[in-house]
Amino acid sequence: MSVHGRWAMLEVAGGIKAFDVRVEVPASPVDESAWEIAATVYVPAGEQSIAGAPVLVLLPGGGYGRRYFDLPDSGYSQADHHARRGTVVVALDHLGSGDSTIPAAEVTTLPVVAAADHAAVTTVLDRLRKGTLAPGEFPSIKIKGVVAAGQSMGGHIAVAMQARYRTFDAVALMGSSVINTTIPRKQSTAPRLASEWTPQNTQEVDGLGDIDWPWAFHWVEELSPLAADDIKAGIPVKTETLPWSSAAVPSLAVALLEPGAVAAEVASIDVPVLLAAGERDVIYPLLTEAAAFTAARDLAVFRLRRAAHMHNFAPTRHLLWERLDAFIVHAVGLREMAKTVPASL
Repeated sequence: MSVHGRWAMLEVAGGIKAFDVRVEVPASPVDESAWEIAATVYVPAGEQSIAGAPVLVLLPGGGYGRRYFDLPDSGYSQADHHARRGTVVVALDHLGSGDSTIPAAEVTTLPVVAAADHAAVTTVLDRLRKGTLAPGEFPSIKIKGVVAAGQSMGGHIAVAMQARYRTFDAVALMGSSVINTTIPRKQSTAPRLASEWTPQNTQEVDGLGDIDWPWAFHWVEELSPLAADDIKAGIPVKTETLPWSSAAVPSLAVALLEPGAVAAEVASIDVPVLLAAGERDVIYPLLTEAAAFTAARDLAVFRLRRAAHMHNFAPTRHLLWERLDAFIVHAVGLREMAKTVPASL
């Protein structure tokens, strides 16, 4: 690792350049201290990124950090996958999680976290365009479009960012229910609403203590060593630290368990949307979820077979990544097409 002030270059194979960066963002009026958002930026090899490249912003779920998108075993890095296909990848730790600033719990509401994440993303994009993210490592990049992909809680935050600030040209939600987070259960037992459960009470709460959390979160039928480590560290609340986990979780995570927590934001999204989920996941049926996006002009769904909620540990994870690649190409194409269509049409 090479460290230079506010950024550090990581060692990545295949010509991809990766940089850990810390971005200052405006603090909330109720917390006058400075805030920082931690991010890792992956820049594709060669000249293609200089000529023009899409940017994919990856947002992790509760209890996980940005390294969830760059798991350490070979073939498990989603960030590496997309960067090798010419996409600049920006993976964030939300305010209140991972290596970012951890304010008091009452501060990390959805509006505050969405504002901080938006400020960090816009700063990183500006530095990519100007070539100042990591001076001397690569020149300015022409950005063709910006797509968000949020897993679980990260999808909800992406929706809030888009509704409030129009941060992105397209949004992908991966395992994020916009109706009511619902925990799958074995056999034919009806799923349970997550609003009946809170992270502070992980045992017997309204009968939820009998839920098989590893089964809900991981494809235990084909368990990888990484997934086994994730289960051992605790699900749904981590009791051990892992490179991809976050000991801190923004307080908004509890509020998001309530039915319709982001209904208003979802109804305002008018950019292309991809809804993705595992074969078993914490959402309603995909077509039911899709109906909430009443303003979206382009809407697609994708079910990842042989996968549970934590898709990047699944044996079929590459299928989701490839579907996201296609979504990025599609979204960028629509953005370019819009430039040539008269506003009156």
